[in-house]
Amino acid sequence: MSFSTQPNWDEQYRIGETPWDKGEAAPPLVSWLRGHPGSMTGRILVPGCGTGHDVRAIAAAEHESQPIGLDLSETAIAGCRQRPVVAAEQYCVGDLFALPETLRGTCDWVWEHTCFCAIDPAHRDEYVAAVASALKPGGHLLGVFYLDPYRDDHQPGGGPPHGCTIEDIHDRFTGGGQFTIESVTTPEACFPERLGREVLVTMVKLA
Repeated sequence: MSFSTQPNWDEQYRIGETPWDKGEAAPPLVSWLRGHPGSMTGRILVPGCGTGHDVRAIAAAEHESQPIGLDLSETAIAGCRQRPVVAAEQYCVGDLFALPETLRGTCDWVWEHTCFCAIDPAHRDEYVAAVASALKPGGHLLGVFYLDPYRDDHQPGGGPPHGCTIEDIHDRFTGGGQFTIESVTTPEACFPERLGREVLVTMVKLA
């Protein structure tokens, strides 16, 4: 299915039309956590967390972490709160582009998965500014970015998910001097339909 250019995210969760929700945490995240034990600690923002699979995966892997799931959808967040607590995870309804003061400059990590690709590409610079505003200087952004989400029934301009290029990632995040990119890899662990169609990127926020 494809969405209109301005989807009502809460309605999608209410009616159960959530094809991006695979019922489990993102395989690239799970693999990265296993390969980097003790790395993703402190306060971790997960924007567009949906029903919280990635938040719980972080909490389970790093019990000293404080992952915070943020989503526009009250229905999605209500679903998160109905699940058993893994460790110190928290959830809140909110807009990444209007972060509460309690999240500004307080996060050690941001985990990106399906949020960047869900927003209109015209607002990607705003996304970069928003995640930078959440991070402490020297904080990390780890994310999976969708390069090619398109199919016969879903083409560019038809609504999310929106693809991007590695060049666009570099330009958006490093061009304004807010981030430096540490690594770009093609994840071997991924959902089958995304094999070779996404990249895992590690960045550091500059002071």
